[in-house]
Amino acid sequence: MQRAAAPTDGRAARAARTRDAIVDATVALVEEGDVRPTAPRIAARAGVSVRSVFQHFDDLPALYTAVIDRVSDRLAALVVPVGPDAPLEERIEAVVRHRADLLEAMTPYRRAAAVHAPFAPQIGAAVARGTALLRRELEATFAPELDALPAATRDEVLDALVAATAWPAWDALRTEAGLSVARASAVVARTVRSLLAAAADG
Repeated sequence: MQRAAAPTDGRAARAARTRDAIVDATVALVEEGDVRPTAPRIAARAGVSVRSVFQHFDDLPALYTAVIDRVSDRLAALVVPVGPDAPLEERIEAVVRHRADLLEAMTPYRRAAAVHAPFAPQIGAAVARGTALLRRELEATFAPELDALPAATRDEVLDALVAATAWPAWDALRTEAGLSVARASAVVARTVRSLLAAAADG
């Protein structure tokens, strides 16, 4: 029975490799700045036929879903929790340092997401999940400061921290203002520091 199954297993393995190659090719194109990779470009990069792309994925949104899964795994590895026990300044510096690494890595994917999200709800959902995760990380890291505030103020300050450390703000600093990573990081750190200090002062 095992010998009879071998050809099937071999075909399944080849299909999996082809599928992975198509996903990897799409990711590579996006990372290079191709925010709207077409099936012919994806196929050429993967070394397969256009027909093969649609044999493995019903349509491009289905391919984007697989890409989201791959990219989410990569970006999740860059999310470094910062505990609430260190002095505040050390926590701010750690959060901003790790967040800068994440946001820089995220940039090509977020630019592609902005193009495709209106037509692919799964992309918008993935962005929302990522934002919720990063919000929870901030909430945990700055719990001592946030929990000392009245409930309404706490939520408002947390929302402000999320906005200040989110990709749109980072992209505005890096792309629109043309700041270096170091300078943009300093701006984000100053913003976080100011938000927490102002909240503490009432």
